[in-house]
Amino acid sequence: MKKLIAATLVTGLAFSSVSSVNAQAASGNSMDNVKQIEHGETTLEGATLGDSIQTVLKENKSPIYSKSADGKEHIYEFHKKDGVLVVTTDGKKDKGHIKRVSMSYNDTDGPSYKAVKESVGKDASARAHYNKVTGNFGYIQNDNASYQFSSQSPSDKNIRLYRIDIGE
Repeated sequence: MKKLIAATLVTGLAFSSVSSVNAQAASGNSMDNVKQIEHGETTLEGATLGDSIQTVLKENKSPIYSKSADGKEHIYEFHKKDGVLVVTTDGKKDKGHIKRVSMSYNDTDGPSYKAVKESVGKDASARAHYNKVTGNFGYIQNDNASYQFSSQSPSDKNIRLYRIDIGE
């Protein structure tokens, strides 16, 4: 009986470890997240392109809601502990499917512009701008993913990832 209980516990721990890794895999402004997106991942911070907005509304409460002037797109803004998640859908309010997902992180502590640029390849559109008055920023656009970078101050030339956007 003790062996059966021990085996059950070990199996349960193994599966819970796997599921927690998968849940964390598509969150954060990390290099792992960038690589997953570049390899076709369509989920960012729990919002999956093509899924119903209901999947996001169940996990995130009290969004700020708006819609496009023609009413064809619906925008949901969720304030989370590590930043702001913006989900754009089609269809009717609270019934549409996810077309775009953007996450702006509170901290500019993600991977460097150089590391992401090397990871996404030479075909990506990229630009970095350094200015001692207005500050330093950059972006990289590759297929349906966009990455934005900034630094803490104009004197800091190491711009880091702070925003990720994916779309259909």
